[in-house]
Amino acid sequence: MTKFMRYQIVSEAVVAATLLGVLALGATGAMAHHSAAQFDFTHQITVEGTVKSFHVTNPHTAAVIEVTDAKGTRDVEYEGHSASNFYRAGYTKDAVKYGDHVAILIAPRRDGKDGGFISAFTTAGGKTIGFGGLSPSTGKVEEKAPAGAKTSP
Repeated sequence: MTKFMRYQIVSEAVVAATLLGVLALGATGAMAHHSAAQFDFTHQITVEGTVKSFHVTNPHTAAVIEVTDAKGTRDVEYEGHSASNFYRAGYTKDAVKYGDHVAILIAPRRDGKDGGFISAFTTAGGKTIGFGGLSPSTGKVEEKAPAGAKTSP
């Protein structure tokens, strides 16, 4: 084996190792941010409960709400839009605090487990923040008129 052939083999190995390293780092970054496909945005529901934690931060809002329903009382984790989205929708710092009673509009998990994606929420003070679906006056899911139905002015 000539000196040139050894150099070529080592060079190709270094290029291959570098390429694999770059691909591995890129895959790690891509896996760190997940898809919203796990949530059912076609059947949003309102959940009410007591705030255990509510952090409007990037990349996603994170909340733990104590809920009581047919399954009992438990803490449930939710995620939502980025801080910039909620701030543009009217959120202000400390609008939601520990112990507040809130209503949140969520896209539930498709697998039926607890949790979901927060689309909108109504604060203890009655302010509705988010992206459609909750009535600003009641904080509950807005009823939609059937297609073709007349609405009063």
